[in-house]
Amino acid sequence: MNELDLRARVKSIIGDLTTHLEDLVSIPSVYSPAPDDLERVRHAADTIKTLLQGYGLTDAHLIELGAKDAPLVYATHTVSPKAPTVLLYAHYDVVRPDKSWPDAFTPHIDKATRRMSGRGAADDKSGIVMHLGAAHAFNGDIPVNVKIVLEGEEESGLDVLEKYVPAHRDLFTADLIVVADTGNYRLGKPTLTTSLRGMAEVDVTVTTLDAPKHSGMYGGPVPDAFIVLAGLISQLHDADGNVAVPGLDENTWTGHEPTEEEFRADAGVKEGVKLMGTDSLSSRLYSKPSINVVGLDGPPPWSQPINQLQGTAKARISMRIAPQQDPEKAVKHLSEYLQRPHFNPWNAIVKVEPAGTGEGFTADTSTRGYKAAAEALEYAYPGEKTAFAGQGGSIPLVSVVQRINPGASVLLLGCEEPLCRIHASHESVSLDELESMTLAQCRLLQQLGRMTAAELTDSGS
Repeated sequence: MNELDLRARVKSIIGDLTTHLEDLVSIPSVYSPAPDDLERVRHAADTIKTLLQGYGLTDAHLIELGAKDAPLVYATHTVSPKAPTVLLYAHYDVVRPDKSWPDAFTPHIDKATRRMSGRGAADDKSGIVMHLGAAHAFNGDIPVNVKIVLEGEEESGLDVLEKYVPAHRDLFTADLIVVADTGNYRLGKPTLTTSLRGMAEVDVTVTTLDAPKHSGMYGGPVPDAFIVLAGLISQLHDADGNVAVPGLDENTWTGHEPTEEEFRADAGVKEGVKLMGTDSLSSRLYSKPSINVVGLDGPPPWSQPINQLQGTAKARISMRIAPQQDPEKAVKHLSEYLQRPHFNPWNAIVKVEPAGTGEGFTADTSTRGYKAAAEALEYAYPGEKTAFAGQGGSIPLVSVVQRINPGASVLLLGCEEPLCRIHASHESVSLDELESMTLAQCRLLQQLGRMTAAELTDSGS
């Protein structure tokens, strides 16, 4: 298949890919161990398996990870022992939509903007469809060895797959890995994500009473657990909004720098609200730590207020850490900081427990794999130069697969540009971006098909 054929071929199949994306978005594949949720994620897995089989990946099958886990969809395609092996990853589970979006699983295409809305349209069912598109475009005759790995509980924050990979290395060995779960820094601007922050989470529980008490009878001298917890949380940042926890790694980012105007618009920051922290905007996003409270348990909900002093209050504190930071050390630094006596003058009982970690990632962009990927993106986006950008989010699996494939290039790319509003209400994806990224991936596979595995991984080139 020559280059003109490849471009025309992808354009000819975009209708099929759009239909597949609509079908997948309509499946509410929110993972949880509850039987109904497990049934829905399994339905999504079965649907994807059948689609892969229909495009020539006849060995596509499900791998069971556990009785209450979403199955892994796995498929292979073999050309030659000398050809490069490319692992293609994406995930089919999605974030649960909130009540403000009742039709989240009814896909809708806006003909004017050529965007499809629906939960998971971008994150990450567009990545699934990119991989389907490669099999479809090449009529099942992909020019390299391929391993397709599609996960069903990435959004859960659990590390089931991360633990499974090292024990089943042969399923995940490759010369190049494509993680289709990021995207371009702006619509139509080809981007490779070359840095990911890691993650460290702790649960903080504050106890002051054996049970909630009447706030009128005891309020004043008795410390409310939630007020104490709020005081601890207030110590996590300095006056400029920088993370105040000492001992954490941080760097200055030197890659793509977003403008503050673009960033504020993408994030939806209200006019007049100041941004937190110092240093460059990109450093604050990609290479310095940040802290947020992602779960909270204390007073009753706003709709059911009670005049009570809270005896116990709890928060999950999530910290994004610099790419090179040891997550376990970050948990230690955060835990010790939260238990400083002068943050707790009333001597409340403060318990800090680790709640999860994930390693960061920094890519070697000098490899042949990265050069081929940059060229492939520029082929798919004529007239544009590939940007190297960081991402503030975390994908712990990336460091795991890099560790068992130390000589492989790990490419992070996809359709999730800022207009997608991933994890928010009314998530959407650009169908033009889906077509361009599918073309870029096909072009990359075509280019790699002209190399041997040894040539691709030769660090001296």
